[in-house]
Amino acid sequence: MKTQLALLISICMVLPGCMDDVNDAVNPEQELFDDNTFVNEDQHIKLTWTIESVSTIRIDLERQEGPNIDLYTMTQLNYEKYEECDSFVYLADLSDPNTAAANLEATIDAGTYVTVIDNTDCGEAQPPDQGGLFSEDDNDEARVDYRLTAQ
Repeated sequence: MKTQLALLISICMVLPGCMDDVNDAVNPEQELFDDNTFVNEDQHIKLTWTIESVSTIRIDLERQEGPNIDLYTMTQLNYEKYEECDSFVYLADLSDPNTAAANLEATIDAGTYVTVIDNTDCGEAQPPDQGGLFSEDDNDEARVDYRLTAQ
């Protein structure tokens, strides 16, 4: 019996993707967020999530309309700095400033994190300013499709 198990594991290690299927069955992907929505100019979306152990986080984002946006993942403390438009630190592997699309993946430690989809002047991308002396600034909203998962 032990010989058969060792043979099965050996065969599985040689076949591409076999161990991935085993990992997916033991540790399935958990959807944290999945939405298609608008981010108004000078506003952001705050996504707070917690993981209980080391996990692989995947973020897929696509801007479908409007200006480029900033995608940042950070700790709660850095989010408070971001909200004040102060200098803040973000996780580079799970962030993409001034982007139209992002497919990110990183393995991170347990904890509570905040992912921000930003359409403000606080990040690298900034919504266009059309306001003039006699005209109003349009709402340069961005329509985004995003999905966050943990495994």
